[in-house]
Amino acid sequence: MSDEKITQKPVTDGDSEMPCLLFVDDEKPILKSLRRLFAFEKWKMYFASSAAEGLEVLAQVPVDLVVSDVRMPVMDGIAFLSEVKKRYPKTVRIFLSGYADKKAVLRAFVEGSVQQFIAKPWENDELSMTIKHVLKQAEQQKQKEKGLQEFINSFKSIPPMPKTYFEVKKYLSDPKHFSLDKVKEFVEKDISLTADLIRWANSAFFAQRCPVESVKRALVVLGSDIVEGIILSNSVFNALATQGRPVPGFNREDFYSHSLSCAIIAKRLIQHSKFNSGTLSDQAFTAGLLHDIGKLVELRFMSEKFEQVLELAHEEGRDFSCVELQVIGTSHGEIGACLAEWWSMPSFLINAIRSHHTPLFRNADKEVVSAVHVADILSHQFKLGDVRASLPLNMDMESWALFDLSKMDLQALQEEAAQI
Repeated sequence: MSDEKITQKPVTDGDSEMPCLLFVDDEKPILKSLRRLFAFEKWKMYFASSAAEGLEVLAQVPVDLVVSDVRMPVMDGIAFLSEVKKRYPKTVRIFLSGYADKKAVLRAFVEGSVQQFIAKPWENDELSMTIKHVLKQAEQQKQKEKGLQEFINSFKSIPPMPKTYFEVKKYLSDPKHFSLDKVKEFVEKDISLTADLIRWANSAFFAQRCPVESVKRALVVLGSDIVEGIILSNSVFNALATQGRPVPGFNREDFYSHSLSCAIIAKRLIQHSKFNSGTLSDQAFTAGLLHDIGKLVELRFMSEKFEQVLELAHEEGRDFSCVELQVIGTSHGEIGACLAEWWSMPSFLINAIRSHHTPLFRNADKEVVSAVHVADILSHQFKLGDVRASLPLNMDMESWALFDLSKMDLQALQEEAAQI
């Protein structure tokens, strides 16, 4: 075991509350530089000069954050962090890498084995700020997960997903069973759903010159992915509908308006971006519709606490999710994602619902998650429904940069979303 692999400071009674970090690099001068840089931080730190030593440390102590070089002999950083992800999925993973490793790092991002990247040679302030920010996010995530478990344990049952969605999905997504007539038959049994689909098909958003007056024509105009998304959101909203007492500060129509505008903006963001594709834009639309379903769960199962969150967020001008963490112990993103997993929704929806306020750690489905995050904030800025009920986090600038929006683009998005 290398002499570099020692704690930065003696363990004391309070150390159990300290973040625990592991730095892995085969160049000992780099490890010494890192040791000096963070000598006065209140962290427990371990230093390993190989991936094997790093895995040995991880097997002995719970580590919150791993910072690893990419180029190392025997097992490189990509293989190492992939193994860390498999064995310790809740440990946050950061690469330190030179420009020559750009392709390898990109592959690691795509595979989800790494969550942040810092270039070598690094700027001390940038490295310190990034690590502190990541540790703060990780700690918040731990709190949300603990609060989520307490929330789940507090009620007896989760409502089942309506059978209509699964029946329609079978005829939309399976080429062997695909049948517009079968889908039409199911849709026409539901007056509200029929009206929704025809209204969407006639909206300026889908730019039809002739009026759409039948369900079958609406199915053709919208396409199977959009139809599935609308039916899914309709099913979810109905499953979570409650006839309980009104909650001051929450208006269901404003909530739906915000969801619709978020869906429209998210779809357009993908369409006008460099990674435009029909599949991604339709996924962004559906994710926009459903990104806030956790609020409906809170409204139905814990209306008094939900009301308290609304009141505090409004009166103190604080971020809705931060107040949720204080009052409920978790966030509507975590709650909504839990429900989405319970209902076996697609992974892009689970990721977008969970991370629409905090896209920093979400590399899987990054385009859709980022589009929903930006669309959510723009919808609030445009004052399109649900303004009081949710003060969003600040814009994640990495997500914002993906879409390169001009003032004219923003104006067009606002005008289009306002028409629905």
